Amino acid sequence: MNIYIKKMGCKVNEYEASSIMTELEGLGHKEVLSVQQADIAIVFTCAVTNEAESKSRQMVSKIYKTNPSIKIIVCGCSSQNSAEPFIKKAGVVAVFGMNKRDIINYIKNIDFVQTGVNSCCISDTYDNYVIPCMNKTRHFVKVQDGCNSFCSYCLIPYLRGRSRSRNLDEVLQEIQIASQTSKEVVITGIDVSDYKTNDGKTLFDLVKALKDINVRLRFSSLECGIINEEFLTALKECKNFCPHFHLPLQSGANNTLKAMNRHYTKEVFLEKVNLIRNYFGDCGLTTDVIVGFPTETQEDFEETLDTIKKANFSDIHAFAYSSRKGTAITKIAKPLPSQAVNQRQQQLLELKHTLHNNFLSRHIGAVAEMLTENIKGEFITGYTKEYIKVLLPKSQAQPSEIIKVQLLDIAGADMLAKRI
Repeated sequence: MNIYIKKMGCKVNEYEASSIMTELEGLGHKEVLSVQQADIAIVFTCAVTNEAESKSRQMVSKIYKTNPSIKIIVCGCSSQNSAEPFIKKAGVVAVFGMNKRDIINYIKNIDFVQTGVNSCCISDTYDNYVIPCMNKTRHFVKVQDGCNSFCSYCLIPYLRGRSRSRNLDEVLQEIQIASQTSKEVVITGIDVSDYKTNDGKTLFDLVKALKDINVRLRFSSLECGIINEEFLTALKECKNFCPHFHLPLQSGANNTLKAMNRHYTKEVFLEKVNLIRNYFGDCGLTTDVIVGFPTETQEDFEETLDTIKKANFSDIHAFAYSSRKGTAITKIAKPLPSQAVNQRQQQLLELKHTLHNNFLSRHIGAVAEMLTENIKGEFITGYTKEYIKVLLPKSQAQPSEIIKVQLLDIAGADMLAKRI
């Protein structure tokens, strides 16, 4: 059968979806990129915000509207959180939660009769997935699942369970296989920094083991608590490490950080930023910031802006707080007025633009290593190790090459370049 896969949300969802499709292809099924050509659609949902859940539900409706004869299977965080809104939708034949691999057996025996919710308990051990088919350009490797942090605004620990990690040898095996065909490997998980195997191996051990790996290496996200001299030294000795750190801040105000249960202060965060720059200079340093947290005062927001300026991020993912029923903060504080939140978000977006533009300006004229990826009009696009998006005349390269370029000028949020 022809199967259409729709992945919502994080890179962990992307990895799990690719793995499941790899198994289904092994059973004779075919992935198609068009809803109209598909017999089955599998939607991997997201629940990180209310908007993400709404988009997941809308996607199911859109798929059915496009192809009313299609059979839709729903899984993932949003359906784990609340399955009923999905099972009521036209075209949906089954709803899974985090028991995503059960979909494979379900499709083996599918008779297209609506079965309802296939409920599951969250695992307390790491669920191994088949290694996905390798992307020739970039390959994501999932090493960890779940979260123990319990930030007061976040549902993910309740949906994905406690932190658990993949065996180090299995991770290394997948990366070694990926290095034969892919140009870059991205280590991903729900909380990558909390990677810790049953036999005591940590992310530091993983980095040490990848010292000589013959492929570009990047981390999807790191928490500031893991940043220390020992860890940064190991990264520095890793010959193909991409000097780009995505370090979620969430707030730059100490009162707000405490209410968020984030386990660090702005002073500690800035110390970690300075330490990174001591080792990697003007590297890519991106972050996430939540605007309008329920306890955030105007003074707290001004403090956050000041912290962001001091951190001098290369880019910021700024998003408004989303109230999630069942999280700790909803029991003690109500959301702020939307007008105040929107005003703050606009201010933060303006600062984001300024900082990103400043970062790009500092790299004008620099020589960088670019991984070419996609054709876009007259250009081929890709990223430097520092995570600068580059536009290169398409006559100068082919997709899936690592080449040297000179960065010439700013083009919106990207940079124009020429091959050297």
